[in-house]
Amino acid sequence: MKFNLLSSISILSLSALLPIVPSVTPEAHACAMTDVLTQVAIHDSQAPATQEGNFNMGSDGNCLGNSTTGTTTQVFFGPGNVEQTYDGNQFVGGGEFNQTGVSSPVIETPVHVPVDVPVPNSTFDPSFGGF
Repeated sequence: MKFNLLSSISILSLSALLPIVPSVTPEAHACAMTDVLTQVAIHDSQAPATQEGNFNMGSDGNCLGNSTTGTTTQVFFGPGNVEQTYDGNQFVGGGEFNQTGVSSPVIETPVHVPVDVPVPNSTFDPSFGGF
């Protein structure tokens, strides 16, 4: 198969223009939700700490390009049994006007970091602020 010089130059010229031509693929920005919970329990109980996180995340289904971030830290330092509970609610909606007709996903990321540090056979001294 032979290519003449003119067709080779035409193909090269066309390929050189491709990076400048705007994309016809619609662009949609997803919505993101992040909720980070850290629970720390330093205690003298033999029973493990009860550390729970309930994450409730929702959207209105018409979210575009928005994000929410929540951070919570709970700390217990003392004698006895420990119960730490978190109920978090996040809602995201609205944002940029969606002209693409493409629905974007809502990315939900709940993160729970429970830290239980039992210190057995210790005496809690409240005047010292510790064991």
